[in-house]
Amino acid sequence: MSGSQRNDLAHQLLKRGAALGTSFKADETKSIGNMGATLNPVVLIFILLSGVLSFVVLYNLTNINVSERIRELSTIKVLGFYDREVTMYIVRENIVMTIVGILFGYGVGYGLLAYVLHQAETTQVIFPVVINPLSYVWSTLLMAAFTGIVMLVTHKRLQRIDMVGALKSSE
Repeated sequence: MSGSQRNDLAHQLLKRGAALGTSFKADETKSIGNMGATLNPVVLIFILLSGVLSFVVLYNLTNINVSERIRELSTIKVLGFYDREVTMYIVRENIVMTIVGILFGYGVGYGLLAYVLHQAETTQVIFPVVINPLSYVWSTLLMAAFTGIVMLVTHKRLQRIDMVGALKSSE
């Protein structure tokens, strides 16, 4: 049925008093498609801000970890460990924490998505909670990349540690 035929039928039904209102599946499908398209920029903003937030949190936690353990790391360097070994001392911990965070994030993210979609429901539109498996792959790869970048920055910082100054300072 074409758009003009739907309009004619709707006008006839309303004119006779046979219906208080009309709604056609094709019109509703088009409307829902438009709603989904308008949500794409909002979703992209959420993705961007989530990525920035996760990077900043990971960077700050790593900096705090290094700052609080500067004497320990300086001692390890003084004992003859190479810069790469000292960096791996911190990196191993961050890799474990990143893996735990990713797995925890899968569950929390799914729950948060379900909550948001439930809040967006109307009597006419119900959004199913569907996450493309590729989304999990992309989010994991992004977190791995963020972890790698933070570890490179941390490695550079650990190379510049003033071992004598750190060991002389009192807590």
